[in-house]
Amino acid sequence: MTGTPMTLRELLETLKCYGGTLALHHGDTITIEPPHVLTPALSAALTEHHAALVALIRSGPSSTSAFDTLLAGLDELGARPPAEVLHERLQALADGLGGVDPLVRELVRAETIARLTRLGVRTPARLVDAALTSRATSSGGAGSGRGLRFADPDPWPEAVEGAALLDDLVHTYRRFVSLPEGGAEALALWVMFTYALDAFAVAPILALCSPLKRCGKTTTEELTAALAKRPLAAANITLAALYRTVEQFAPTLIVDEADTFLLTNLGLRGIINSGHTRATAFVVRTVGHEPRLFSTWGARMIALIGRLPSTLEDRAIVLPMRRRAPGEMVERIRRDGLVRRLDPLRRRAARWVADHRAALQAADPAVPDALNDRQADNWRSLLAIADAAGGGWGDRARGAARTLAGAVVEADPAAPVQLLADLHDLFATIAADKLATAAIIRHLMRLEERPWTEYAEGRPLTPRHLAQLLEGFRIKAKQIRQGAATRKGYLRSDFADAFRRYLPPVPAESGETGGRGGRSPDRGAAGGVPVKTNRKP
Repeated sequence: MTGTPMTLRELLETLKCYGGTLALHHGDTITIEPPHVLTPALSAALTEHHAALVALIRSGPSSTSAFDTLLAGLDELGARPPAEVLHERLQALADGLGGVDPLVRELVRAETIARLTRLGVRTPARLVDAALTSRATSSGGAGSGRGLRFADPDPWPEAVEGAALLDDLVHTYRRFVSLPEGGAEALALWVMFTYALDAFAVAPILALCSPLKRCGKTTTEELTAALAKRPLAAANITLAALYRTVEQFAPTLIVDEADTFLLTNLGLRGIINSGHTRATAFVVRTVGHEPRLFSTWGARMIALIGRLPSTLEDRAIVLPMRRRAPGEMVERIRRDGLVRRLDPLRRRAARWVADHRAALQAADPAVPDALNDRQADNWRSLLAIADAAGGGWGDRARGAARTLAGAVVEADPAAPVQLLADLHDLFATIAADKLATAAIIRHLMRLEERPWTEYAEGRPLTPRHLAQLLEGFRIKAKQIRQGAATRKGYLRSDFADAFRRYLPPVPAESGETGGRGGRSPDRGAAGGVPVKTNRKP
């Protein structure tokens, strides 16, 4: 057995055939008994897998015969064993693994799945994981939390048409959420990506960013949790819990309310950053006195009010979430039984990815020229999925990429709405369809009881600050012509959508010329942010 190095499992099987056992001595030296079975190939394998063998021996068993004792209950099983017999044997196996080293658990798990597969047992991985997770969960006492449980879906029994599946995913999101242009397509492709994670080298974050509350982030997260592979939703998570959970389960992490804890936690941000590329998705920690690698590679969705830190935003596909406008209808989501109702979509996704994994691994999709290098990295895996799905999805995905690339939102939830209210009142008093930036700034400086004169640490609002506040609403300055002069300014029409979505409705009889009319001084903007106005009652 020279040439290709032995795997750990091959090493243990070879020792079993030779009747050899392993012994651990002082200083972590490993010997084989009897010594004459030690061949050059075995000696090389011992060196290759030394750390794993030390952990294996310390957790007991210390020999291949003891290792196989854990699997003895499976030896008498015949083809397609009865469910009650299989349940009994798997429970006994789980009990025998209680408290052992994670390496032993993984070796026994892999061998159990392989044996059950040979016996014709359906979904062996799900059965084994359910047994092991049940044992781990039941071992905790009161107040010790609950063990994590993940169940991968059974792949759909027939071949799946990729374009139809993506269409159904898009329809599912659009039924319940008002999304920006390209948002439903990005979500559908990203859900498929969670099943094909290991076919790619880059794992883009999907960021749900909004300028205010009640912009559909929670509903989008709930739908994603019911559709993605191994979803793990968390409104908070510690650094150690993150890398240990990713190492053990490789979940799809869905982080809610990231603005409350992630923005100031540099260590946690660093861990999430490291998971962007598979080649560097590791952290090094010591277990006892031994340095160990922990994986940080995985799919991640982050939802927050405001803007991601630049290092995270650079690794993200950003969906600028928006509040549903008056008259814009979506269905109210029924949370009870949601996972069960959407399970066919999960099963179809698992089957399609299983059938197309090789093509996805080899794919090198064309990326729109409008994307910069990091944006191209973020979109490449989703474009590969779209191309493989066919049915026009390649063009749809590239359109979504162009639309969403570089999307940002503003982190301050109060100032943007106050600014919208003040600009709405300004437009309501004039007939012009455009205003110069300088004129807007002069108007804002004249307003009493406003933050604009001391907006930037005691200094007045500048054109750059104005642009940053409006950026979250997708409103940008343009070159406008006023008479013979050309200067930077804003178009009235660019504000119409933001006025509809973020300012409260007003009575139709107000009679103002600005489109929506005025607001009473004491009314607040939707979302609880007070909006003041200069209008007299």
